Parts: sequence; structure tokens; C-alpha cells
Amino acid sequence: MGLGKIAPFNTELIKAYEAPFPDPSYKMGPRAMPSQVPIIPDKSLEAQRIAREFFKTSNKPFLSVFAGNDPVTNGIEKDVLRMAPNAISAEKIGGGHFFQWTKPEKLSNILIQFIKEGK
Repeated sequence: MGLGKIAPFNTELIKAYEAPFPDPSYKMGPRAMPSQVPIIPDKSLEAQRIAREFFKTSNKPFLSVFAGNDPVTNGIEKDVLRMAPNAISAEKIGGGHFFQWTKPEKLSNILIQFIKEGK
């Protein structure tokens, strides 16, 4: 799925991600998936509306963590912050779309600090 371009994945991990796909033509579904995120009115947008309404009125702690260098999620942070007025935005951690794998310590430290502060 194109993970070879994202460091620091090792060869064995890349092989594990590539294993389900006998050849590149089998990757067309996962590659098309982002374009299927609903942006026009349909039934799934009602669920999104309900979730947004919850976050708009919730007083629960809300931490927004973004890589800052992910073309898939760049640009939605402002939308998330508008959606959840009590949201706190963490520093950008880098690491691309899979930052939970490429920057696990940095992400863990941000989450631990957020929990300790009890916001």
C-alpha cells in the first residue's frame, strides 16, 4: 500500500502490509477508499451530524493530534477544532499518515501529558 516510502518501516513490516495484495491491481479498493468519504448528502452524513452535535456541546476533554505533514488529514484540523470548541490542539508531531507507528513515543508523551493535566 505504498508504505515503502514511509520511514522507518522495516522490510518485514512492509512485507506484512503488502502480503494481502497479490499484485498492485488488488490495491485499487484501498486506494479508492479516501474518495468515498461522504461529502455530499447521504445517510452517513446524518451520523456525522449527530457526532458533531455531541462534540459541540460536550464538556469532555478533547485532544486533537495531527502529524502536520499528512496530505490525507492536512486541512481538517481547523474543522475539528470548530466542531469541538473545548478541543486542545497538540503540537504537530510529524511522521505522516501513520504517525502512531512512526512517532509512537512522541504521541504517547502527548497523550500522557494530556491525561496528567486532566483537561
